[in-house]
Amino acid sequence: MKIYFKKKQKARRAFYFYPFQLLLMTLKENLIYVFLWVLFFGFITRAVASKYGVPYLFLYPYYLNHVGVRAYFILGFSCGGFIMAYNISSYIVNSFRFPFLATLERPFFIYCLNNFPIPLAFIATYCGCSIHFRTYDGSPFSTIALHLISFLLGVTIFLLITIVYFYFFEKGAFKVLGLGPPKASRLRLKNERSVTANEKWESESHAAVEHSDRTWYVETYLGGGMKIRLARGYQHYDTKMLDRIFKQNHQTGTVFEVASIVSLLLLGLFRDNRVFMLPAGASIFLLFTTFIMFLSAMHNFFRGWTPAVALLLLIGLNIVSQYHWSFFSGKAFGLDYKAKPADYSYDNFEKMSHDTARFKRDEQNMLAVMQRWKENCGSDKPDLVFINTSGGGLRSAMWTFYTLRYADSVLHGKLFQHTGLITGSSGGMVGAAYYRELYLEKQEHKISDLNNKQYLSNISEDILNPVAFTITTNDLAFRLQTYNDGKYKYTKDRGFTFEHKLDENTDSVLYKRLADYKAPEEAAQIPMMLITPTIVNDGRKLLISPIGMSFMTGYNIDSSVTYMPLTQSVEFTRLFEGQDANNLLFTSALRMNATFPYITPITALPSKPVIEAMDAGLLDNFGLEETAKFIYTFRKWLQANTNRIIIIQIRDQYKQQKIMDNAPKDIMQSFTFPVNQFYSNLFPVENYKEDRMMEYLSNWYQGKLKVEYFQLNNAGNDDISLSWHLTDREKRQVTESMKVQDNQQSLEDLSKLLK
Repeated sequence: MKIYFKKKQKARRAFYFYPFQLLLMTLKENLIYVFLWVLFFGFITRAVASKYGVPYLFLYPYYLNHVGVRAYFILGFSCGGFIMAYNISSYIVNSFRFPFLATLERPFFIYCLNNFPIPLAFIATYCGCSIHFRTYDGSPFSTIALHLISFLLGVTIFLLITIVYFYFFEKGAFKVLGLGPPKASRLRLKNERSVTANEKWESESHAAVEHSDRTWYVETYLGGGMKIRLARGYQHYDTKMLDRIFKQNHQTGTVFEVASIVSLLLLGLFRDNRVFMLPAGASIFLLFTTFIMFLSAMHNFFRGWTPAVALLLLIGLNIVSQYHWSFFSGKAFGLDYKAKPADYSYDNFEKMSHDTARFKRDEQNMLAVMQRWKENCGSDKPDLVFINTSGGGLRSAMWTFYTLRYADSVLHGKLFQHTGLITGSSGGMVGAAYYRELYLEKQEHKISDLNNKQYLSNISEDILNPVAFTITTNDLAFRLQTYNDGKYKYTKDRGFTFEHKLDENTDSVLYKRLADYKAPEEAAQIPMMLITPTIVNDGRKLLISPIGMSFMTGYNIDSSVTYMPLTQSVEFTRLFEGQDANNLLFTSALRMNATFPYITPITALPSKPVIEAMDAGLLDNFGLEETAKFIYTFRKWLQANTNRIIIIQIRDQYKQQKIMDNAPKDIMQSFTFPVNQFYSNLFPVENYKEDRMMEYLSNWYQGKLKVEYFQLNNAGNDDISLSWHLTDREKRQVTESMKVQDNQQSLEDLSKLLK
C-alpha cells in the first residue's frame, strides 16, 4: 500500500486518522452499508418514499395510539441497535484490514469509537429534520426537545448495553499474552502516547513500514478519554496470534448477533399484545438490523464464500417456498382450503355464463330489493344515490368516512336512505364499510349518535405499526403461530395482523361474515356494497357480495352484432360455493380489496389453478364501471321508478391535476423517466376512461343523471401520504378539506336535490 505525505507529518497523521480511513474504507469496500445509510438518510430527509409516508414513521413515531416519549425512546433504542449492528458487522468484515487493533486492550470499543462519522452524522441529521418537521407541525419546542432527548436516550442505552457486553467478552493482545492490568498499563504507556497540541510530531518509523494491499495504514486514532493517540506498531507480534485475537472477537460478535436475531424472533411471538406493536420506524430499523447481522454472522463462518452461500440459500428458500411458505401471499379467512379447489377455467366460465336461470333469479331478487329501497324512501320516484369511493390507504378511509358522516348529518340522514350501492377500492371502501355498519347499528338501536367523535378517531388510527412489526419478526422468518376461525385453521401473517388491528380500531363492529349482510341488504336497511378485488392471474374482477349478482358478470350484446367477448368478472359466491364462500370474514374481503403491494399479502384463493387477489384500484379505482353496469342492467326500472340518479365520487385527490414539467433533466432521470411516467399516469388515464364511460352512459340512459364530487385537498407541498399511518397534521388536513369551496358547493347541491 502506498503511503502519502511521507515527509509532511501533520498532513500524514491527519490523513491517516483512523475515523477518516474507516470512512474511506466503508465507501470503497462496503457499498451495502453505504446503500443502507443512504436509504435511511433519504427517509429522514423526506427524499425517499415521501409519497408513501415512510419519513413520518421516523419523524413522527406512533406507539400505543400516542406520539410521545415512549415512541421516541423505542425508535432511538432500535436506531441504536442498527448502529451497533453496523459496527459489529463492519468489525467482523473489516477488522483484519487494521492489524494494529489487535494490539489494543479493547479493540472493538476503539473500532466503534472511531467508526462514528456516519452514525453521528445520521443522528445529527435526524435531530435537525425532526425539529424542522415538528416545528412546521406546530409542536412546542419543549415537547420537541423532550422527545429528542428520549430518542437520544434510547440510542445511548443500546450502545451501552453492547459496549458492556464486549467489555466482558472481547479479547485484546494483553489478555492473549497473559499480561495483567499493571503490566498492560506499563506496556501501553511505553508504546502508545497521546497526541497533544504541544507534542513534537516525530517517530517516522510508521511511514517506513511496508503494508500489504489487504491492510489499511493508520497512524493516529481516537482512544479512551477522546484523546488522539499514535497507532502502535504490530509487526513484532506473531501473525497467528493476531488472527486468533480477531477470530475470538468475531465469534463474540457473532454470538451477540445470533442472540439478538433469536430474541427478535421470539419477541414476534407476542406481537398480538399491544405493548409489542412497536412504531413502524422501529420495525424498519429492526428489519435492516437483522439483515446486516445475518450477513455478518454468515461472513464469520464462510468468509469469502459468503456471497455464494447466500445465493444458494436464497435459491433454496425460493424452492421451499413453492411448497410451504411465501412472503407474498396469504389466505382469506373463513374459506375452506381443504375442500376440493374451485374450477377456475374457461369451461367453467362458459358454463356459468349460460346459466340464464340464475341470471333471471338474481335479477328478480335485485328488483325486489330495489322496490324495498323505494318504499323505505317514502316517495313514488325518489332520487337514487350511487357512491363511488377511491383507494388511497388510511387517508381515503378517513376521508370517505368523514364525508359520508358529514353529508348524511347535514342532510338529516337522507344520504344513506337514498343510497342504493357503494363501490370503490382500497381504503375508501374500508371507511364506507365502517360508516355503513355504524348506520346499521343505529337502526338496530345499538348506538345512538353517528356523529360521536370517537368513530372518526377509530377509523384514522394507525394500522401500519403492527403490520410492519409482523413483517420483521414473522413473515420474513418463520410463521409459527396459527389462528382458529371457527371451523378452519390458518397461519398468522401480516394479513391477519391487518384485520386484527382494523377490528381493534373499530371495536370489532366489522367482525362479521359475508352472509351476515345478506338480510339487511335485501331488506334495504343499508346500501348494498360490491367489493371488486383484482385477480392477479389474468386481470379479471372478483365480485364479492352477499346478494347474488350474476347479472353483473354477463354481457348484453345485440344479436345483430357478431362478437366474442371474454369473461371480465367472476362472482365470488358462485365460484367458491363449495369452499364456504358465505363464511368469508368481511374484513378479509376488505383486505383483498385494499391489498397494497408487500405491506399486505396478495390473497391466494382455493381454486385450481390458484388465483390471487389484490387491490381493486388496479382496474377501477372508483367502481364506476360496476355502477354503470348496474344502471344499464336495470335501466328500464330505474327510468320508471326514480326521479334522478346521483353518482357521488369521493376522491382522495383532485381530478384535475396540475400539469407538471416532467421533462428529464439528467441521465438518471432520462433512464427512469419512461417507467415513472407510466405509473404516475395510471390514475389520470383512468379519469379519461371514466369521462368516456359517462359520455356513453348519458347517451343510453334516458333518465336524469347528476355527478357530484367530494375531493380531498391533497396537492402541492402538503400531500397526505399514501399509507396506513397518518400524522396529526394529515388528519387535520383531511377534515379541513370539507371546507374547500368545491366540496361545500357539492354539499349544497345535494341538499337541494335530496330535500
